[in-house]
Amino acid sequence: MSFQNPRGLWLLLGIPVLILIWLIRQQHENRRVSSSYIWRLSDRFLKRRLPLSRFRRWLVFLLQLLLVAGGAFLAARPVLDHGAQVDYLIILDASASMQTKTEGGDTRYETAVGMVRALSKEVSDGHTMSVVLAGEQAEYLLADASSRQEVLSALDASSCGWGGCALSGAMTLAQLFLYEHPGAEVILYTDQTVEEAEEITVVRLGGEEWNAALTRFSVQQDGEGGADLTAALTSHGQDAQIAVGLYVDGRLAEVVNYACRADTPAQVRFHVDDLKAVASFALAIDPGDALAEDNRIVYFPENERPCDTLLVTQTPFYLETALDALGRGEVRLAATETEILPSGYDLCVFDGFVPDTFPQAGAIFLVNPPAMPDGLTLRGVSEEPVSLTASAAGSVFLDKLLANMTLGETVVAKHAVVDATDDWTTVCSAAGDPVLLARNLENGCALVVLLFDLHDANLPLQTDFLHLLRNVMNLATPSLLERRILTVGETQTVTLLPNAAPVVITAPDGTVTEIGEAGDTKLAVSLPGAYPLVTEDEEAGFFAVIPEEESAPAQTASLTLIREESDSKTAPEEATEGIWRIAALILLAILLTEWGIYVYEQH
Repeated sequence: MSFQNPRGLWLLLGIPVLILIWLIRQQHENRRVSSSYIWRLSDRFLKRRLPLSRFRRWLVFLLQLLLVAGGAFLAARPVLDHGAQVDYLIILDASASMQTKTEGGDTRYETAVGMVRALSKEVSDGHTMSVVLAGEQAEYLLADASSRQEVLSALDASSCGWGGCALSGAMTLAQLFLYEHPGAEVILYTDQTVEEAEEITVVRLGGEEWNAALTRFSVQQDGEGGADLTAALTSHGQDAQIAVGLYVDGRLAEVVNYACRADTPAQVRFHVDDLKAVASFALAIDPGDALAEDNRIVYFPENERPCDTLLVTQTPFYLETALDALGRGEVRLAATETEILPSGYDLCVFDGFVPDTFPQAGAIFLVNPPAMPDGLTLRGVSEEPVSLTASAAGSVFLDKLLANMTLGETVVAKHAVVDATDDWTTVCSAAGDPVLLARNLENGCALVVLLFDLHDANLPLQTDFLHLLRNVMNLATPSLLERRILTVGETQTVTLLPNAAPVVITAPDGTVTEIGEAGDTKLAVSLPGAYPLVTEDEEAGFFAVIPEEESAPAQTASLTLIREESDSKTAPEEATEGIWRIAALILLAILLTEWGIYVYEQH
């Protein structure tokens, strides 16, 4: 209970004054009367006397005492604090950075849960509590709980994720909550730095722990079977000397020390001579920091599937040499399309030819076609030497066909100029004209078209040519895995060819998943770490990293919630004040009635 006007309690001093008056007032008075009057008065008094009349004097005193005390409380304007229900909305940051260990040994998330447990004691006083978990998605953990045990049970069942923090989604839920609960109190527990917050209480956790992280891992093949492994090494918050180790099939092969300046990424680079010679490579650090899940990255080299190829051309030098160098399977050569029946191949390459009917294959590659396939209209030929550039429009074909390609010095001396319908994807352009395009045919085959003669460009003399042919083969015989490195929260695609053996996938926590259905299977990735895959034909795997921004919690400029104007806060005060006024009037009426009876009897 609180008082809006505490000075009104000074009126309680009237209580000792009242007691003093009752102590000093005359209890009785002597008066001479005739005996007959005494008998008549006594007879009248006995007829009207009540059993409790002997306590009347004390009842009068009690009523007067309550009147003085009630007047004092009325003047002080009391308000019962717990009479107005408070609805708490708790937002728990459940992102990967909240897994950081604190000095006490608990994670930041565990520390936040402990604070919410302590706050849940308020629920027993008539308040309610709702909890929103802000992980990859923002969702209610419980809503409008009125029992502390209910809150504790929900917190025990909750867990912190390894993805990002959907803070914007949590703010949307909080705003809707405020519309339904105008007087609610919103509390956010997070390790992000919030510069300004309106209508929300931010409890920041951590911030003093040190973390080092390996991020931005990439593999750049050199065209000779080897590759460069690169990554960014960052020491967040302080300078540090950190050793980075290269592990080949689990064995330490090389160590390099890096002097890292605070919050400044250092470039880490290792070279591997033969990607196909080993099953996995790993980069790892062990600095003793507070978050270990961003200290290691494992790369499983891709085992390319065999791709039997039919090559139809009258000038086979460039194409046949490159296809043989890739070593992906048998390459059958034909001078015309009728010389070898185009069936039973994964990839069909037509150089200077366009078949009457596209064969059933994983992919069709048309090089310098004399006639345009459906959807392409020839407008002319450009004989001006121009550079080959990647298209700015992103698509699946763009990512798959240009993988590992640089296009830095590729020049085309002569190319066809065409108009393309919307179902074609422009992969590369020359002076704004599309020269490498792709689309899917009705039978599901991928159709790729190159609109210039290989003799009119320097592309066959560069490693990009090998990469392009390898990428076209990958369209024909897709990899078992869509990606080898991905981020927690993303989805991995596992592709099984018809009649292929099932795939067994083991998650970092030991959970085993078996995929036996041909086609594309989507696999949600929720844990960081290595996911090895085992089939009858090969062993592969992929690695999931935590989001880069979770290695160092982000800074949020401001969080704003809109609270509608409401009279709910003043209503309990006005109601309480009205109750005291009514009680005081009732006491005054009783006191005046009793005093009137007393005066009447005396006269």
